[in-house]
Amino acid sequence: MVSLPNHLPALAVFPSENSRQRELCQKLIRLLEAAGVVVSRAGTTAPSVSGRSLISFLADADMVLINSGLATTSNHLLFSSSETSTRNLRPDSTFLCRTEADLQNCAEQIRLWLGRCRTTTPLAGAVLIGGRSSRMGRPKHLIRDERGKSWLERALATITPFVDDLFISGRGELPAALEEIERIDDLPGLQGPLAGVGALVKQRPFTSWLVLACDMPYITEQSIAWLLAQRKDRYRAVLPRNPVTGRSEPLLAWYDYRCSPLVEDLIASGSRKISELGSTELVYQPGIPDYLVDSWRNVNYPGDLG
Repeated sequence: MVSLPNHLPALAVFPSENSRQRELCQKLIRLLEAAGVVVSRAGTTAPSVSGRSLISFLADADMVLINSGLATTSNHLLFSSSETSTRNLRPDSTFLCRTEADLQNCAEQIRLWLGRCRTTTPLAGAVLIGGRSSRMGRPKHLIRDERGKSWLERALATITPFVDDLFISGRGELPAALEEIERIDDLPGLQGPLAGVGALVKQRPFTSWLVLACDMPYITEQSIAWLLAQRKDRYRAVLPRNPVTGRSEPLLAWYDYRCSPLVEDLIASGSRKISELGSTELVYQPGIPDYLVDSWRNVNYPGDLG
C-alpha cells in the first residue's frame, strides 16, 4: 500500500455501504464543483494507485478521491460514524458527512483544507547550470562579481529565504563552498532547460519548484517575492511574460508539482522548449512589472559583463 504525503489533495473514501451513502457522495461532489472545485474520482476505481498516478489525475483536477484500501493517507472523507472506530484520524483533514444537513459545512471545510494543502506544499529552489556558454566562452555560473562571489553563489543566496531546500541542477564545476549542496543531473537524451526542469519534477514528485538560470545576475529578492505572489489556485506553473521581449520567461519561474504530467507530455511530444508549457491554460503568464524586468535579463556575451 502506497503512503501519500499529507499535502497531496487526495481524500481516502471508505467503500459506500449503501445507496444513501453513495448519493451523499454524489451531492457533495456537485456542491464542490459548483463552487469551482474540480474533483477526480479516478482513484476510487483504479485497481492500484501510486503517488505519480494520483499526480496525473491532479494535472487538471483540484482534488482526487481514492479508495481507502489502496493508499495510506491522513486525509479521509467519511459517510458513516462507524467508519472512524478503527482509524486514528486527524481532525483537521477528516470530513464526516452523515446526512444532507452536513453537506454544506463539509464542502466548506474541504475547500479550506485544499487551501492548507497548497500552502504546506514543500517549495524547493534550483539553479540551472551546465549550459554550453559558447557565446560567453566560459561557464557562466562561475563568473564572479565585484565582491568575489560567483553568479551561482549569489543566485542561491538570493532564493534561500524563500525555499525549504536548495539544489543545483545540471553538471559542471562548483565553487568549493557549494560542493555540499545536492545536485540533480539533467534527464538523459535532452538538452537545455527542459532537461533540467524535467529532472527536478521527476526526482522529487511531491515538491514545487522555484527555478532560475545561473546567468541572471540582476535578480533581486523583490522579484522573487513578486513571482511567488502570482501563484493561483488553478495554475500549475507561473511563467511570467516579459514586456520587453513579449515572450514568457521559463528560467525564473515557479513550477508546481502538479505540472509534472504537463512537462512529461511536452517531452514525449518531442519538444525541446520548456516555454511551450505556456500554450496550456493551466500555466499563468502575468506581465512582469517594468521596475522588476531587469531580474529576468540574462547575460550571454563578455562585452555585457560591465
